[in-house]
Amino acid sequence: MNESSDRLAERYGKPIISPRAGKVIAIVAGLLLLAIVSFMGLNYADRPVSSDVLTYEHVASDRIAVEFTVSMDPGTEAVCSLQAMNEGRAQIGFVEATVPAQSQRHSSHRVEIATQGEAVSAEVLGCEPL
Repeated sequence: MNESSDRLAERYGKPIISPRAGKVIAIVAGLLLLAIVSFMGLNYADRPVSSDVLTYEHVASDRIAVEFTVSMDPGTEAVCSLQAMNEGRAQIGFVEATVPAQSQRHSSHRVEIATQGEAVSAEVLGCEPL
């Protein structure tokens, strides 16, 4: 070390870890982050069926209609779980709808859910291939 480095070390103390150890830790942390991002990307890309709610409409005080899209490989059949919720976000209606095989990857569907009270929203919980 030179004289200025020695004075700085006296004044501020020596580094907690050496610069070389810091570089090794940074490289390991970068590789770990890359592995996590890769795993999440592969997991997301490997979803055989995905769905999104487009709209929901109050049909009656005890019914709500949900329009949703399903993305899956053509020729695949799926079952989607949908729920209706009240103001307190409690489930007041549930239905499993079968989505028949389609000729295109994306398709829109409309399902009515019978409820045990007035629903304020609805959602698709998920879809699974059959």
